Amino acid sequence: MSGARSRTAVISGIGSVAPLRQSGRTALDMIAEAVCAALRDADIDAARVGGVVTEASITPGMAKVADVAAATGMSGLAMTATSSPTGAGILQAVGVAAAVVEAGVADHVVSFFGVDWGSRRSGANDYHAAMDAKSAIERPAGFAGPPLYFATAIRRYAYTYGLRDDEVTDLLSAVAMAARANGRLHPTAQQTKPLTRADYDGSPWIATPLRRADCCLLSDGAAAVVVSNAAAVSARGGLAAVRAWAWAQDEYDDASFYSQSGLPELAAARDASDRTFTKAGLKPQDIDVVELYDCFTPATVLQLESAGFCQPGQALGHVADRALEVGGRHPVNTHGGLLAHGYLLGANHLVEAVEQIRHEAGQRQVSDAALAFVGAGPGRQYTSLVLERQENRE
Repeated sequence: MSGARSRTAVISGIGSVAPLRQSGRTALDMIAEAVCAALRDADIDAARVGGVVTEASITPGMAKVADVAAATGMSGLAMTATSSPTGAGILQAVGVAAAVVEAGVADHVVSFFGVDWGSRRSGANDYHAAMDAKSAIERPAGFAGPPLYFATAIRRYAYTYGLRDDEVTDLLSAVAMAARANGRLHPTAQQTKPLTRADYDGSPWIATPLRRADCCLLSDGAAAVVVSNAAAVSARGGLAAVRAWAWAQDEYDDASFYSQSGLPELAAARDASDRTFTKAGLKPQDIDVVELYDCFTPATVLQLESAGFCQPGQALGHVADRALEVGGRHPVNTHGGLLAHGYLLGANHLVEAVEQIRHEAGQRQVSDAALAFVGAGPGRQYTSLVLERQENRE
């Protein structure tokens, strides 16, 4: 496990390319556009960027740092690094970038992520098929595909806490409908079609009890952030300071996590979140807006409980009465998340959290949002971070 308390690191710029089912563009092209947008947002010349930190497993195959640097003019890099894999790695990269800034290695560090899976015939399947545990153990047994993992997890949840089938449906449908409602408020959301309970109940089965409405989108898109020393940033109304972050890993390996780990609790999410809140001197109830990696609706449920936003087995009451929607008691994934905004593995969650903290989220803005929690990697690895609004006026 690792983590850091950040005192002067802020996210000074954000940029993104709107997620699309098929863009016809390469990941490199979209990432370069997102990086340039983030630098413009931060009002920083590309040559002033001193470092790049990226996620470790997907990004290198999508766009090499040297190619992104050449395409964007980042000619002054003093360091590059990779973090852990996938969603946890996207957030951990921001934490590492903050640590680099805190250490004085660079005043400005860029982190980016992008995929063109939507335009690929195989989608994300090639990435999953390349994992030894999946090809050697899961596929021969017919246990293939992420929907099955989370269908199994929510069944274990229901067994552990005594939920009836209709209560499981109530729980998952509430998460799905909230994501869709929030996504409809975002100008670049990929899925904006309304989702009623009748629509949800009529959605095709994927892996019982998961329906299509419980599953994330497939997208092309990209996002980037600039992490800076606050003293080196031009004045603006509000900045998102990296108040605290932490990463944790479950004791189980990839081959055994979904069959042998301590589900329905996500140990890595629990440990990372506990450490983040401790470092920040906060409690879950202090948070104004929550952005969670929602590849499938059960992932949201498990993280809400493991991260401490509600007690174990109590998610059904927590999400009731449209609580997760903008304007609800506990707004979660205010941009629509992976279920409605786009499948950027949590990079879009980070951008949304910054927009909320800067009070630039338009009609989906959570009133007076000052603290945002972002969590990603609802598996054996997890990263959580807390962003805090910091006034920075001339």
